[in-house]
Amino acid sequence: SCGVELVKSKTPVLHTSAALFRFKLGQAISKDSATAGQVGDLVDQLLESHDDIALYLDPVTMASAEDASSAHPGMSLAQPESLIRLMLGVDSLQPRLIRTLLEKFPEFIGDEGAKEHLGETKTSIKILRQLRWLDYIVDSSELTEKLLETLGFVPPDMQSEIISALPDIISDSDSGQVSKVLALMLKETPELMLPILETMGSLECSPALLTDARNSVITHLVSAEPLDLPVMVKFLLQSGSSENSMAIIQRVRRRLDMESIVLASRQMAKSAATDDQAPDVLIFDVITTSLRSHKHLRDAWLKIAAADDEEVGPQTTLDIV
Repeated sequence: SCGVELVKSKTPVLHTSAALFRFKLGQAISKDSATAGQVGDLVDQLLESHDDIALYLDPVTMASAEDASSAHPGMSLAQPESLIRLMLGVDSLQPRLIRTLLEKFPEFIGDEGAKEHLGETKTSIKILRQLRWLDYIVDSSELTEKLLETLGFVPPDMQSEIISALPDIISDSDSGQVSKVLALMLKETPELMLPILETMGSLECSPALLTDARNSVITHLVSAEPLDLPVMVKFLLQSGSSENSMAIIQRVRRRLDMESIVLASRQMAKSAATDDQAPDVLIFDVITTSLRSHKHLRDAWLKIAAADDEEVGPQTTLDIV
Protein backbone atom coordinates (compact mmCIF):
# COMPACT_ATOMS: atom_id res chain seq x y z
CA SER A 1 0.00 0.00 0.00
CA CYS A 2 3.04 2.31 0.37
CA GLY A 3 4.32 1.69 -3.14
CA VAL A 4 6.98 -1.05 -2.80
CA GLU A 5 6.62 -4.56 -4.18
CA LEU A 6 8.60 -7.26 -2.37
CA VAL A 7 9.21 -10.67 -3.95
CA LYS A 8 11.49 -13.21 -2.27
CA SER A 9 15.02 -13.29 -3.70
CA LYS A 10 14.28 -10.46 -6.14
CA THR A 11 15.12 -6.76 -6.17
CA PRO A 12 12.32 -4.65 -4.63
CA VAL A 13 10.23 -2.68 -7.12
CA LEU A 14 9.23 0.90 -6.33
CA HIS A 15 5.92 1.95 -7.91
CA THR A 16 5.97 5.54 -6.72
CA SER A 17 8.43 8.32 -5.89
CA ALA A 18 10.84 8.00 -2.97
CA ALA A 19 9.26 10.97 -1.21
CA LEU A 20 5.73 9.60 -1.56
CA PHE A 21 6.80 6.17 -0.34
CA ARG A 22 8.35 7.68 2.78
CA PHE A 23 5.28 9.84 3.37
CA LYS A 24 2.85 6.94 3.05
CA LEU A 25 4.95 4.66 5.26
CA GLY A 26 5.37 7.36 7.89
CA GLN A 27 1.65 8.09 7.81
CA ALA A 28 0.76 4.41 8.19
CA ILE A 29 3.03 4.15 11.23
CA SER A 30 1.61 7.31 12.82
CA LYS A 31 -1.92 5.91 12.55
CA ASP A 32 -0.98 2.58 14.16
CA SER A 33 2.03 2.37 16.49
CA ALA A 34 2.18 -1.42 16.00
CA THR A 35 3.04 -0.88 12.33
CA ALA A 36 6.53 0.37 13.23
CA GLY A 37 7.30 -2.88 15.03
CA GLN A 38 5.89 -4.95 12.18
CA VAL A 39 7.96 -3.10 9.59
CA GLY A 40 11.04 -3.43 11.81
CA ASP A 41 10.46 -7.17 12.12
CA LEU A 42 10.09 -7.37 8.34
CA VAL A 43 13.43 -5.61 7.83
CA ASP A 44 15.09 -7.99 10.30
CA GLN A 45 13.80 -10.89 8.22
CA LEU A 46 14.94 -9.31 4.95
CA LEU A 47 18.46 -8.75 6.26
CA GLU A 48 18.73 -12.16 7.89
CA SER A 49 19.84 -13.98 4.74
CA HIS A 50 23.43 -13.28 3.70
CA ASP A 51 22.52 -14.35 0.18
CA ASP A 52 19.65 -11.87 -0.23
CA ILE A 53 20.85 -8.91 1.82
CA ALA A 54 22.41 -7.19 -1.21
CA LEU A 55 18.93 -6.96 -2.78
CA TYR A 56 17.90 -4.51 -0.08
CA LEU A 57 21.18 -2.60 0.05
CA ASP A 58 21.37 -2.04 -3.71
CA PRO A 59 19.12 0.40 -5.62
CA VAL A 60 15.50 -0.62 -6.05
CA THR A 61 14.00 -1.20 -9.47
CA MET A 62 11.65 1.54 -10.63
CA ALA A 63 8.35 0.20 -12.02
CA SER A 64 8.30 2.77 -14.83
CA ALA A 65 10.39 5.54 -16.35
CA GLU A 66 7.87 8.04 -14.97
CA ASP A 67 8.46 6.73 -11.44
CA ALA A 68 12.22 6.84 -11.99
CA SER A 69 12.11 10.50 -13.01
CA SER A 70 9.85 11.42 -10.09
CA ALA A 71 12.04 9.58 -7.57
CA HIS A 72 14.52 12.47 -7.74
CA PRO A 73 12.82 15.55 -9.23
CA GLY A 74 15.17 17.51 -11.42
CA MET A 75 17.65 14.59 -11.47
CA SER A 76 16.00 12.07 -13.78
CA LEU A 77 19.26 10.20 -14.34
CA ALA A 78 20.00 9.77 -10.63
CA GLN A 79 20.30 6.20 -9.41
CA PRO A 80 17.35 5.09 -7.23
CA GLU A 81 17.99 4.51 -3.54
CA SER A 82 18.00 1.14 -1.85
CA LEU A 83 14.98 -0.10 0.11
CA ILE A 84 16.91 0.27 3.38
CA ARG A 85 17.96 3.80 2.47
CA LEU A 86 14.36 4.69 1.67
CA MET A 87 13.23 3.40 5.05
CA LEU A 88 15.99 5.26 6.87
CA GLY A 89 14.22 8.42 5.74
CA VAL A 90 11.24 7.54 7.97
CA ASP A 91 11.96 8.99 11.41
CA SER A 92 9.95 6.45 13.38
CA LEU A 93 11.87 3.56 11.77
CA GLN A 94 15.36 5.02 11.59
CA PRO A 95 16.75 4.24 15.09
CA ARG A 96 15.81 0.54 14.92
CA LEU A 97 17.08 0.22 11.34
CA ILE A 98 20.42 1.78 12.26
CA ARG A 99 20.81 -0.60 15.20
CA THR A 100 19.99 -3.56 12.95
CA LEU A 101 22.48 -2.45 10.28
CA LEU A 102 25.32 -1.95 12.75
CA GLU A 103 24.58 -5.30 14.39
CA LYS A 104 24.79 -6.95 10.97
CA PHE A 105 27.95 -5.09 10.04
CA PRO A 106 30.47 -7.35 11.88
CA GLU A 107 28.87 -10.52 10.46
CA PHE A 108 30.32 -9.82 7.03
CA ILE A 109 33.80 -8.67 8.05
CA GLY A 110 36.44 -11.31 7.53
CA ASP A 111 34.22 -13.33 5.20
CA GLU A 112 34.41 -11.10 2.13
CA GLY A 113 37.72 -12.01 0.56
CA ALA A 114 36.13 -13.89 -2.34
CA LYS A 115 33.73 -11.06 -3.10
CA GLU A 116 36.57 -8.54 -3.11
CA HIS A 117 38.54 -10.83 -5.41
CA LEU A 118 35.64 -10.81 -7.88
CA GLY A 119 35.60 -7.02 -7.90
CA GLU A 120 32.26 -6.76 -6.10
CA THR A 121 31.57 -4.21 -3.40
CA LYS A 122 31.76 -5.72 0.06
CA THR A 123 28.46 -6.08 1.89
CA SER A 124 29.97 -4.35 4.92
CA ILE A 125 30.80 -1.34 2.72
CA LYS A 126 27.26 -1.32 1.36
CA ILE A 127 25.90 -1.27 4.90
CA LEU A 128 28.15 1.66 5.75
CA ARG A 129 27.00 3.56 2.66
CA GLN A 130 23.38 3.42 3.82
CA LEU A 131 24.30 5.71 6.70
CA ARG A 132 26.11 8.40 4.71
CA TRP A 133 24.54 11.77 3.91
CA LEU A 134 21.25 11.14 5.69
CA ASP A 135 19.07 14.25 5.62
CA TYR A 136 18.27 13.88 9.30
CA ILE A 137 19.45 11.66 12.15
CA VAL A 138 16.88 10.99 14.85
CA ASP A 139 19.37 9.85 17.52
CA SER A 140 22.80 11.05 16.44
CA SER A 141 24.50 10.26 19.77
CA GLU A 142 23.48 6.58 19.62
CA LEU A 143 24.66 6.29 16.02
CA THR A 144 28.00 7.86 16.88
CA GLU A 145 28.49 5.63 19.92
CA LYS A 146 27.70 2.51 17.89
CA LEU A 147 30.17 3.47 15.15
CA LEU A 148 32.94 4.23 17.65
CA GLU A 149 32.21 0.96 19.43
CA THR A 150 32.46 -0.90 16.12
CA LEU A 151 35.84 0.75 15.47
CA GLY A 152 37.22 -1.11 18.46
CA PHE A 153 36.88 -4.65 17.11
CA VAL A 154 37.01 -4.53 13.30
CA PRO A 155 40.24 -5.17 11.31
CA PRO A 156 42.40 -2.24 10.15
CA ASP A 157 41.06 -2.10 6.58
CA MET A 158 37.51 -1.75 7.88
CA GLN A 159 38.62 0.72 10.54
CA SER A 160 39.95 2.86 7.70
CA GLU A 161 36.62 2.65 5.86
CA ILE A 162 34.64 3.68 8.95
CA ILE A 163 37.00 6.52 9.82
CA SER A 164 36.83 7.92 6.28
CA ALA A 165 33.02 7.76 6.33
CA LEU A 166 32.55 9.43 9.72
CA PRO A 167 32.33 13.06 8.48
CA ASP A 168 29.50 12.02 6.12
CA ILE A 169 27.59 10.17 8.85
CA ILE A 170 27.83 11.89 12.22
CA SER A 171 26.20 15.15 13.26
CA ASP A 172 28.28 18.27 13.90
CA SER A 173 27.33 18.06 17.58
CA ASP A 174 29.25 14.77 17.88
CA SER A 175 32.49 16.04 16.29
CA GLY A 176 34.17 16.62 19.65
CA GLN A 177 33.54 13.08 20.87
CA VAL A 178 34.75 11.55 17.61
CA SER A 179 37.84 13.77 17.51
CA LYS A 180 38.92 12.60 20.96
CA VAL A 181 38.68 8.96 19.92
CA LEU A 182 40.59 9.59 16.68
CA ALA A 183 43.32 11.54 18.47
CA LEU A 184 43.85 8.57 20.78
CA MET A 185 43.87 6.15 17.83
CA LEU A 186 46.49 8.33 16.14
CA LYS A 187 48.89 7.51 18.95
CA GLU A 188 47.97 3.84 19.29
CA THR A 189 47.52 2.89 15.61
CA PRO A 190 49.85 5.02 13.46
CA GLU A 191 49.15 2.74 10.49
CA LEU A 192 45.75 4.46 10.30
CA MET A 193 47.29 7.91 10.31
CA LEU A 194 46.17 8.94 6.81
CA PRO A 195 42.41 8.31 7.16
CA ILE A 196 42.51 9.71 10.71
CA LEU A 197 44.19 12.94 9.59
CA GLU A 198 41.87 13.38 6.63
CA THR A 199 38.84 12.89 8.86
CA MET A 200 40.11 15.13 11.66
CA GLY A 201 40.63 17.83 9.06
CA SER A 202 36.88 17.71 8.37
CA LEU A 203 35.81 17.78 12.03
CA GLU A 204 35.76 20.47 14.67
CA CYS A 205 38.68 19.75 17.01
CA SER A 206 39.78 21.58 20.12
CA PRO A 207 43.17 23.36 20.04
CA ALA A 208 44.53 20.86 22.58
CA LEU A 209 43.55 17.87 20.43
CA LEU A 210 45.07 19.45 17.34
CA THR A 211 48.31 20.08 19.21
CA ASP A 212 48.47 16.45 20.33
CA ALA A 213 47.70 15.27 16.80
CA ARG A 214 50.39 17.49 15.29
CA ASN A 215 52.94 16.19 17.80
CA SER A 216 52.09 12.61 16.78
CA VAL A 217 52.45 13.47 13.10
CA ILE A 218 55.76 15.27 13.61
CA THR A 219 57.09 12.24 15.49
CA HIS A 220 56.36 9.97 12.49
CA LEU A 221 57.39 12.44 9.79
CA VAL A 222 60.93 11.08 9.46
CA SER A 223 59.94 7.40 9.32
CA ALA A 224 56.76 7.74 7.24
CA GLU A 225 56.37 6.23 3.78
CA PRO A 226 56.99 8.87 1.05
CA LEU A 227 53.45 8.56 -0.33
CA ASP A 228 52.01 9.27 3.14
CA LEU A 229 53.91 12.52 3.56
CA PRO A 230 51.67 14.86 1.47
CA VAL A 231 48.63 14.16 3.67
CA MET A 232 50.74 14.58 6.82
CA VAL A 233 52.23 17.88 5.67
CA LYS A 234 48.81 19.16 4.63
CA PHE A 235 47.38 18.41 8.08
CA LEU A 236 50.32 20.04 9.85
CA LEU A 237 50.05 23.25 7.86
CA GLN A 238 46.29 23.62 7.66
CA SER A 239 45.49 22.66 11.25
CA GLY A 240 47.48 25.57 12.67
CA SER A 241 46.63 29.20 13.31
CA SER A 242 48.34 32.55 12.94
CA GLU A 243 49.64 32.19 16.50
CA ASN A 244 51.49 28.89 16.00
CA SER A 245 52.13 28.81 12.24
CA MET A 246 55.78 29.81 12.52
CA ALA A 247 56.50 27.05 15.04
CA ILE A 248 54.74 24.47 12.86
CA ILE A 249 56.58 25.54 9.71
CA GLN A 250 59.94 25.39 11.45
CA ARG A 251 59.25 21.84 12.67
CA VAL A 252 58.20 20.78 9.15
CA ARG A 253 61.35 22.30 7.62
CA ARG A 254 63.57 20.52 10.14
CA ARG A 255 61.89 17.12 9.97
CA LEU A 256 61.20 16.83 6.25
CA ASP A 257 64.28 15.44 4.46
CA MET A 258 63.50 16.49 0.90
CA GLU A 259 66.74 15.09 -0.52
CA SER A 260 65.78 11.59 0.61
CA ILE A 261 62.21 12.10 -0.60
CA VAL A 262 63.34 13.24 -4.05
CA LEU A 263 65.65 10.20 -4.27
CA ALA A 264 62.82 7.88 -3.27
CA SER A 265 60.54 9.52 -5.86
CA ARG A 266 63.09 8.92 -8.61
CA GLN A 267 63.45 5.27 -7.61
CA MET A 268 59.68 4.86 -7.69
CA ALA A 269 59.54 6.43 -11.14
CA LYS A 270 62.24 4.06 -12.44
CA SER A 271 60.53 0.98 -11.08
CA ALA A 272 57.23 2.05 -12.69
CA ALA A 273 55.55 0.02 -9.96
CA THR A 274 52.93 2.69 -9.28
CA ASP A 275 50.81 5.18 -11.18
CA ASP A 276 50.79 7.58 -8.25
CA GLN A 277 52.29 11.01 -8.69
CA ALA A 278 55.77 11.41 -7.22
CA PRO A 279 55.72 12.17 -3.47
CA ASP A 280 58.05 15.15 -3.79
CA VAL A 281 55.76 16.76 -6.39
CA LEU A 282 52.72 16.13 -4.20
CA ILE A 283 54.46 17.68 -1.19
CA PHE A 284 55.34 20.81 -3.16
CA ASP A 285 51.75 21.00 -4.41
CA VAL A 286 50.40 20.73 -0.86
CA ILE A 287 52.71 23.46 0.40
CA THR A 288 51.99 25.74 -2.55
CA THR A 289 48.23 25.33 -2.18
CA SER A 290 48.39 25.88 1.57
CA LEU A 291 50.43 29.08 1.21
CA ARG A 292 48.09 30.44 -1.45
CA SER A 293 44.99 29.65 0.59
CA HIS A 294 46.19 30.87 3.99
CA LYS A 295 47.81 34.29 4.26
CA HIS A 296 49.14 33.67 7.77
CA LEU A 297 51.05 30.61 6.49
CA ARG A 298 52.47 32.53 3.54
CA ASP A 299 53.61 35.43 5.75
CA ALA A 300 55.13 33.08 8.33
CA TRP A 301 57.03 31.04 5.73
CA LEU A 302 58.40 34.17 4.02
CA LYS A 303 59.55 35.50 7.37
CA ILE A 304 61.34 32.25 8.22
CA ALA A 305 62.91 31.90 4.77
CA ALA A 306 64.24 35.47 4.95
CA ALA A 307 65.66 35.06 8.45
CA ASP A 308 69.31 34.25 8.97
CA ASP A 309 69.85 32.95 12.48
CA GLU A 310 70.57 29.69 14.27
CA GLU A 311 67.03 29.27 15.56
CA VAL A 312 65.51 29.21 12.07
CA GLY A 313 68.38 27.31 10.50
CA PRO A 314 69.66 27.40 6.92
CA GLN A 315 67.35 27.68 3.95
CA THR A 316 65.96 24.42 2.60
CA THR A 317 64.64 23.10 -0.71
CA LEU A 318 61.14 23.80 0.57
CA ASP A 319 61.82 27.55 0.75
CA ILE A 320 61.92 27.87 -3.03
CA VAL A 321 58.16 27.18 -3.10
